[in-house]
Amino acid sequence: MPSVPVPVFTLAILLMLLAKISLSGNSHYRRLATFVGGCALLVLLTALRWSLDLTVLRQLQSLAAITLPPLAWYCFSGLAASQALRRNLMIVAPAAVALIVNLVFPAATDCALAALYLGYGVALLRTAHQGADAFSRSRLSDAPAAAKLAFVSGAFLCFSALTDIAIAFDFRYFQGKQAPLLVAVSQAILLPFMCLAILWPARKPAQAAPAAVPALPASDAVQDEQRCAQLEEMLRAQSLYLNPDLTLDLLARKTGTPARHISRAVNATRGCNVSQWINSFRIAHAQQLLRLTGSPVTAVMLESGFNTKSNFNREFARIVGMSPVEYRRAAADTPAPDQETRLSAP
Repeated sequence: MPSVPVPVFTLAILLMLLAKISLSGNSHYRRLATFVGGCALLVLLTALRWSLDLTVLRQLQSLAAITLPPLAWYCFSGLAASQALRRNLMIVAPAAVALIVNLVFPAATDCALAALYLGYGVALLRTAHQGADAFSRSRLSDAPAAAKLAFVSGAFLCFSALTDIAIAFDFRYFQGKQAPLLVAVSQAILLPFMCLAILWPARKPAQAAPAAVPALPASDAVQDEQRCAQLEEMLRAQSLYLNPDLTLDLLARKTGTPARHISRAVNATRGCNVSQWINSFRIAHAQQLLRLTGSPVTAVMLESGFNTKSNFNREFARIVGMSPVEYRRAAADTPAPDQETRLSAP
């Protein structure tokens, strides 16, 4: 009975995941699709290399492996607040060094790749650890997802670095006898997680716990309160929260306040991130439309500044405690004041 190499299974799963992302219709996932496509190409070259062992395939695999970490950083760094020059250097410089090592000193390629993957992986994990507000160029509705995807990508790169180190160690001391097994085991570990990414349905959102905010000096607390009050006044006056493409950077430009100061003020005075705070205004607007109009839920979602139904339903349930349909039914049966969150209250 013919056997199918594990990389072939991995490639098939990655292609299914890529198809799911591409067919989702959500433009926010284009960057993720680029990264998954790069992973699929690398796995394909890896499978061909171990099957055919051609010099050209080894070189192509090395080139693809060098390109993948900068590609991951490119996909997410463009959503975070950073200077263009620094971001471009982070994309080009480490990969260029690794490529030079590969061409001039091939024996050190494995070490260079491990350092490359580990460096970019740690950088992505650090960025993701800062939370949704770190992705100030992302739409506020998409920022939490961007943070999670950056974390997953960073963890994947770190795991790949450890795998490369193990394979290099095997070649150094055991002539690579266990290398195919190490590749198979590493990809077998990743397969269940990729399958979950394809099959995992949207879960009912849990009530978000208040953010832990360190105590600030009285002067800073007053300043943060004033910033939030001014920002809220502008949001209500101009209905900025109804803009589905609203970003933290856009708020910073309109107020003349650095994005990090806005983020700190909202975290300290409202106990949530900027995305959650803006969504509280959007949900309050949606509640009003659900009570006073007969518009379909999808129309209410779009008029309230949301792009996707999943995000709208998740935030509505988090803030109100029920689905939009349930809220409309309850409001029709027993007219009551809006159950809107106090996140927006100064």
